[in-house]
Amino acid sequence: MTTTSEYLPSIADIAVPGPFKGPLSYRIEPGQTPEPGCRCLVPLRSRQVVGVVTSVRPASTDDGDNLKSILRVLDASPLLSTDVQQLAQWVSRYYLYDVHPAYMLALPAALRSGDTAQLNDEPVLELTVAGRHLDSDKLKGRRQREALALLQTLDKDNQPSTPALLRARGMERTHWKGLIDKRLLKQRPAHLVPGVPKGQLRQEALVLNKDQAAALKKLPVTDFAVQLLEGVTGSGKTEVYLQAMQRTLARGKRVLVLVPEIGLTPQTLTRFQQRFQDSLVALHSGLTDKQRTNAWLRAQAGEASIILGTRSAVLTPIPDLGLIVVDEEHDASYKQQDTLRYHARDLAIYRARLLNIPVMLGSATPSLESLHNAQQGRYQHQQLQQRAQGQKRARLETIDMRKQKQEHGVSERLLHRVRQHLEGGNQVLLFLNRRGYAPSWFCRQCGWMSDCPFCDARLTYHRGRHQMLCHHCGHQEQPHQQCPDCGSTDLTPLGAGTERAEEALASWFPDTPIIRFDRDSVANARDLEQQLSRAQAKGPAILVGTQMLAKGHHFERVTLVGIIDMDAGLFSADFRARERMGQLLVQVSGRSGRGDLAGEVVLQTFHPDHPFFTPLLEQDYPAFATQLLAERQRSGLPPFGFLACLRSDSAYPQRAEQLLKEMAQRLLAEPGIRVFGPLPALLSRRAGKHRFTLLVQSHQRSRLHSALQPLVADYPRQQRHLTWHLDIDPIDLM
Repeated sequence: MTTTSEYLPSIADIAVPGPFKGPLSYRIEPGQTPEPGCRCLVPLRSRQVVGVVTSVRPASTDDGDNLKSILRVLDASPLLSTDVQQLAQWVSRYYLYDVHPAYMLALPAALRSGDTAQLNDEPVLELTVAGRHLDSDKLKGRRQREALALLQTLDKDNQPSTPALLRARGMERTHWKGLIDKRLLKQRPAHLVPGVPKGQLRQEALVLNKDQAAALKKLPVTDFAVQLLEGVTGSGKTEVYLQAMQRTLARGKRVLVLVPEIGLTPQTLTRFQQRFQDSLVALHSGLTDKQRTNAWLRAQAGEASIILGTRSAVLTPIPDLGLIVVDEEHDASYKQQDTLRYHARDLAIYRARLLNIPVMLGSATPSLESLHNAQQGRYQHQQLQQRAQGQKRARLETIDMRKQKQEHGVSERLLHRVRQHLEGGNQVLLFLNRRGYAPSWFCRQCGWMSDCPFCDARLTYHRGRHQMLCHHCGHQEQPHQQCPDCGSTDLTPLGAGTERAEEALASWFPDTPIIRFDRDSVANARDLEQQLSRAQAKGPAILVGTQMLAKGHHFERVTLVGIIDMDAGLFSADFRARERMGQLLVQVSGRSGRGDLAGEVVLQTFHPDHPFFTPLLEQDYPAFATQLLAERQRSGLPPFGFLACLRSDSAYPQRAEQLLKEMAQRLLAEPGIRVFGPLPALLSRRAGKHRFTLLVQSHQRSRLHSALQPLVADYPRQQRHLTWHLDIDPIDLM
């Protein structure tokens, strides 16, 4: 006898955009075959939206008769692999965020909007016989000369040249199209097909030292394990990554490598290309939507064996993934700071657990959370104590700025050291973590300073464009010619940024190239490639810049690092400020003495006797971390407790504060929960919105989540004249 249930249709639960805590249910029409991980076009109120199927099930009487039907199934097979779907669901649960953004995070922008998931194979570029032998200097156009020289270098290394690879090195189509017109270059179809990784090498691996070999041996080949690879700067962590990758590729498995910044992508891409014959793709924000979609589809289809990317690449579907590497695991760039505030390092670890594969976390300055997990036995902890080529660590010393004459923030003593190293034919790196010309515009008569009208922050003067710019909201205006308070015309820049430092250095050393690295001078991968090429040229040079210089770059001829100002972090209200400051100091210092010559690091400070500097000057980061961990333990702060930050923004400060007061009252009723605030944020007004924060602390992660879940359910994130945000495991309290 036929039962009624046999006639009930199937139902697809679909994650759709909107303030929904879970997926919505839609009826599957005859002929439609959606699977979990497929995209569908569905009706939502008066719109048609793209959603992702989370499950397919038989209909039940609880579904009712008014369910809307799927309009169109966009994918014949799932775009998202099972592990990525599970990871997206975990992200939604852990960060207490809507499920749809977690799924969309795994897709490139074009696929989120419903574009066809079709791989457009890019051609392979090959030099002709003439192009292989022509002297690139004989070409008229500078960009064509650079393109030909790069292609000839890749050809000598037997590296296949693709448009994607050239774009990663700062070359655009217009630069090599002229070479095709001149018959120096030709292109052929790539005929890309999924292949099995082989781990074959173009370049022989280096011989590992004792510490490197021990780290590689300890890392399991197949099972889940987290290895924290702590190594002093220049100790050869990358070589350990490469040999672990080769071992994985040789087993027919693929590798995902995460780097914190787009600036590290081109040089890492080049190094991987030089080492491996297996194909690779790069995923980062510097790509166009079309380029990113194509790279993503290559990874998803299994065409690429190595996937290199920044933060969001952690959710890329990769068949037969066998190893995840997280380089510079301590870096704050791995934490998304708006909307869904996830941490890519933590997602990488969870994904590795799902797949039962190893994950390597590498850093010269590990985060306190990772060190604590290693101390508790949750992570393997392997240390590389010596530089890979046996170079001695740079010698550190401080300059007491209370006893020094200075000009544009540079002391006479540091200037003397710079001159000595340049006369020796070496390079000097000067670190100043403030871009622009000067951090303020100042009236000499009354002390007035130019403020942002929308933020509680000073406007920074950028001399190159003669504008005042807010680095928080982007507001721009012309510098005042007359003081609005006293009417004086005696106004001047106050303080020094990288732009002013560059100008001063050019006047002091007119015959020495000054190479600036900051967001103003390096806006994209091409700019970075140009600046790095200048830094690699022969002869003395001065590199000046922000923390962009500190992250993983190898400047072989830098023998002096001068740190102009790092005192601000000593007195910050943010409990993580000193950890970040210590990491930055070690990372910047590590740029010195990486070649054959000994290195030197000079730190300018008004507080040379501050206990913060003692272990760092002795180059003992473990002792520094132990000191901070003891402080955190006494206060119950992460990693010894669990923290969440609630933030409210409104043009009306009373509304922003009142919302958090209500939330605080509810949280205080929960057992095991401590509440601090609400208080004005460290930057209390930004882009015209008043900002308040509420810190929530607990010694148990489960209690923290249980206390916060009702707030997420009861308070819409977007309200009239008000928005609020939840940040689980915050790393920035600004």
